[in-house]
Amino acid sequence: MKKITVVIPTYNRKDYLYRLLVQLNNQVFDKADAQLSILVVVDGSTDGTIEMLETEFPGTHIVKGNGNWWWTKSINEGCKLALKNGSDAVLLMNDDTEIDDNYLDTLLKKNKQHPDAIIGSINITREKPYKIYFSGVKKIAWWRAKLVRYHRVFTPYDEHLTGLNKSVALLGRGMFIPVSVFEKIGFFDEKALPQYKADFDFSLTAHENNIKTFISWDSVVYSHMELTGKGATFLDQGFRAFLASFFKRNTYTNLIHSFRYYKKHCPIYLFPFSFVIDKLRLIYSYWQKRKYASR
Repeated sequence: MKKITVVIPTYNRKDYLYRLLVQLNNQVFDKADAQLSILVVVDGSTDGTIEMLETEFPGTHIVKGNGNWWWTKSINEGCKLALKNGSDAVLLMNDDTEIDDNYLDTLLKKNKQHPDAIIGSINITREKPYKIYFSGVKKIAWWRAKLVRYHRVFTPYDEHLTGLNKSVALLGRGMFIPVSVFEKIGFFDEKALPQYKADFDFSLTAHENNIKTFISWDSVVYSHMELTGKGATFLDQGFRAFLASFFKRNTYTNLIHSFRYYKKHCPIYLFPFSFVIDKLRLIYSYWQKRKYASR
């Protein structure tokens, strides 16, 4: 029997977290194959999250951060405790996601096919009509700073979409990681990438170290895209606010974190060019994809 620990970082999203925990407790899978435990990393929440967990979900493990752990350190502390407690694999989830009752069962079946691989989940919008936010990356064309995706962002979702496909990069929303991966490449880079891009960085590092990385189109994660990090080009925001996000620590577009990410993975001879192209592409995308709420 495999011991699987779901690691969920959270900050002041008690109601969203509650909904996800109910869905996790309702998962239908073969209990003879896997034992599921849930670990929530509460990084300084002040909205009663801890009290809710202790009252409504007493079997949930709680790790308390100091409010400055951000996403990456929260994930690392949760994963380290999961491994210390004897977990064979961890499943990363975000508090702003939802899943169907068969979600874990499909992931476990994919894991049986590739027990040493990292397996990510397709992410679609929570509201209907469903649209694909992330379905995997075939490759990265560094010379033009572009992810070659299986589907463009906000492509209409086809419920018949199925299969396990190679993906050089994966999102942290529904990332299944065997213990052997941590033993080979270590944990997430909390120093260089404290909030965003750490999930892509981790899966890219795994891929570069010959660890298989797949995306499962059968394992669907519904994401509340309106809650995603500041700076995302599809959010409804003024241009000044968007440009200001380049200099704020807790944004997807932060220049320093992006610089570190490109320096780690982009071929050195393309690095300066690719980094600049990426920023220009973000500005262009802002004008093309802004106002997610109107989509």
